[in-house]
Amino acid sequence: MNASTFLRVVCAIVGVGAVSFAQAAPPEARQRLDIAQARICVTGADHNRPADYPGIGDFIGWPGGLDRMPNGDLLLTHSAGYWHSSFAQPRQIEPDLRKRWLGEGWPLDFAAPTGGRTMACRSTDGGRSWSKPFTIFDHRLDDGAHAVMTLRNGTVICFIGVQASWYGYRQAPPAFAEDIDGLNTKQFLVRSTDNGHTWSQPIGLKSPGNFYERAHGGRPVELADGSVLWATYYQVRGEKYLRGAIRRSQDGGLTWPVVSRLVRPGNNVDEPAIAELKDGRIVLITRPDGAVFHSSDQGLTWLDSGTRLVSRGKFKAPQLVVLGDGTLVAIATWNRLRVWLSRDGGTTWSKDIPLDTSSYGYPGSFIVEADQSILLPYCASGRAPNRIYLVRLRVTPARDGIELLPVVR
Repeated sequence: MNASTFLRVVCAIVGVGAVSFAQAAPPEARQRLDIAQARICVTGADHNRPADYPGIGDFIGWPGGLDRMPNGDLLLTHSAGYWHSSFAQPRQIEPDLRKRWLGEGWPLDFAAPTGGRTMACRSTDGGRSWSKPFTIFDHRLDDGAHAVMTLRNGTVICFIGVQASWYGYRQAPPAFAEDIDGLNTKQFLVRSTDNGHTWSQPIGLKSPGNFYERAHGGRPVELADGSVLWATYYQVRGEKYLRGAIRRSQDGGLTWPVVSRLVRPGNNVDEPAIAELKDGRIVLITRPDGAVFHSSDQGLTWLDSGTRLVSRGKFKAPQLVVLGDGTLVAIATWNRLRVWLSRDGGTTWSKDIPLDTSSYGYPGSFIVEADQSILLPYCASGRAPNRIYLVRLRVTPARDGIELLPVVR
């Protein structure tokens, strides 16, 4: 059985049927759902697949995030392409890297004029059913969603990363030097004032580095004054370690100046996620080791707490959730998808709690509901064929574990 066939069989077993079981189960049974019963498939290579377009393949993934629109609809943003990175044509990969990637199965000659694109699915019935994926943005280069958020004023913002069609070089080859300021990856933003139905022209953000700036789905933080903080990471050409950047918008998402930079001696700030604690501090957690930082001045300066969530392996793509009682929840890929809990603002943490150990994870930004349940999208895999799952979880009343709930209640 090939991978695509296997994925179709799994979807048939745990997809729509799992939702029906969860909805039909009595209340006491709902507390005992396992992940195969709790999660639903929103879109994927073999389920609710996007309509064909030039360059589509079987990598339907990288959920940028999920949020509720002002009219109550749910919008889940994601990317669609042919592989882990879906470079547009023409493309140029450093020869030795190209050889290695081809050996690993990368389809580097895949016909894709504009590479991947930024898409979304919509639910108008609380997640019971989802629209076919539709395009939010299609740059002439590879692009994908990084996060989506509805601001208190009703504006919806979606962060997008655009990746050049070269990789493995210290700087852009001459034929690509004019693309996205000569960067390998650049950040853009689009805005919607009609519940995510139509979107503004993309706003390009000037990179704090001269090689690339990236992000990964960490949910932005809207402060009491209406300003919004967003964490990214960047690389300076020739430097070994990645740096973190905090951007702040004070005009409803029109401009995003960098207000601080975070450098770790001898290590990376990679895929940072931030959240606002009950005491007003901003907490940040980062790949590769789950290092925790705090800021007492809305992200302008940062103090390393000394806490590290993991001592081995790579802690990837974290999300940070603050519950009503101040409990801090970290969700990340570390040997698949796992959860950590903190009752003291991130200084000490629980042991890792498995969430979905059958899936790669790489979660996107989330929703915290009024009942303190967390609605979270994530990936089945890091390569094609792929699909996007949605799960609802809640931290137990004793704050010592999690329970899985039906996505649709």
